[in-house]
Amino acid sequence: MMWEKISKIFGHLASKNGIKNQFSSEYFDYSEYVPQNISQRRAYLRIQLYLPLNFWRIAKGGAAVSGGISQIATDKPVVNDGMEIFPSDENLKKGLFQRIQTCGGMGLNLSGSGVLIISSEEFAKGDFIEINDKIFGRQMSIYARVIRSTVNNFDNSKICEFAVEFIGIKELDRDHIVKSIFDKVKILKKISRPKDELNIF
Repeated sequence: MMWEKISKIFGHLASKNGIKNQFSSEYFDYSEYVPQNISQRRAYLRIQLYLPLNFWRIAKGGAAVSGGISQIATDKPVVNDGMEIFPSDENLKKGLFQRIQTCGGMGLNLSGSGVLIISSEEFAKGDFIEINDKIFGRQMSIYARVIRSTVNNFDNSKICEFAVEFIGIKELDRDHIVKSIFDKVKILKKISRPKDELNIF
């Protein structure tokens, strides 16, 4: 079942981008996806890739819905004293949030601030996930929030493409992502670091 979903995701990507079905176990063929303008003015350098990702859906826990904080509808944020509460290890232990298993997905566009993901799981703006996987060889646990989402039909199945922003990431992990992306772009394009135009550290 899992491989069937994965094959449909790749089929959707192939039909969308017109690419050949040649995949490595983790990353492949960066040269086609390196941004044309390396000195792009963004908070973090971004690169397109194919990155298998395992992640949990983070939903409200019983404490948040049943009265541990307040009686709130399930489509509203978890709020305490007028402040929105976000997923964290501590808030999961308190029962304010809970992890729900997913089939994972494929990262398509990665930076130190977020990632674009395609999956057979549906997500909507405002949903939370916890990425728990190796990124550039480093095991990471990252909490993220969906900032936009679109759902398309492919081969009688729904494919969801959604962008998330990292809201809970260790700085060492963020630095590792940013440095790894820059190193790969530098190797692929055989460029020297443009110190005057690109400040990503």
